[in-house]
Amino acid sequence: MNPDRLKIALAKSELLSNWERTFVESLYEQFNKRGKLSSRQIEILERIENNKLSENAISESKKWADTYTKEHRRVARICAEYYTKTGYFTGLAASILTSNNFIPSEKQYKKMCENKYAKKVIAMHDAAPKYEVGSLVQFRTTADWHARTTVGTNPCVVISAGGPILTHAKGAKPYKVLPFGSAVAIDCEERHLKKCAKNPKKTPKKEAPNDVPF
Repeated sequence: MNPDRLKIALAKSELLSNWERTFVESLYEQFNKRGKLSSRQIEILERIENNKLSENAISESKKWADTYTKEHRRVARICAEYYTKTGYFTGLAASILTSNNFIPSEKQYKKMCENKYAKKVIAMHDAAPKYEVGSLVQFRTTADWHARTTVGTNPCVVISAGGPILTHAKGAKPYKVLPFGSAVAIDCEERHLKKCAKNPKKTPKKEAPNDVPF
């Protein structure tokens, strides 16, 4: 094992992902202490060299960077916001969300942004909201427990529609609604709402335990 390989890899570390950079740094430290690497470590190093540090890999990476548009960045950010909640692509998602200059490799972009779940998320994000800001809505019986118990069938006004999609479930576009008579808005998803009935029945107020019913 030629130690110059590790020095070259470190010198080109800007071409590596955070994980790859950390891995190469750990190999360098280990080699300096023990003078050797395991066959598995060398195998992974060779893969990094071929995929990221070879002349051909660098050339292909430059071509991809030159064609990486604002639309690519927009889509990558939508997917990154989704994947931060799923446990997948977390390192890549963090790099996209924390650095405006970060460009994922073409392979990374396709894996994260062109799979069937990502396509659903992008489509939901870009779709026009079913309920416009200012419109009156009610919670469906399928809404979460908090909304059903605190708001019931009382009308709400939509105060915002859209934002990061956190699940690929149909109707996951996020909303913020304000129930009538309340100063506290509720976060929810489009699938939990329906158009307000013409004469909505208000949820009856529960009597306090000490109320006298006569």
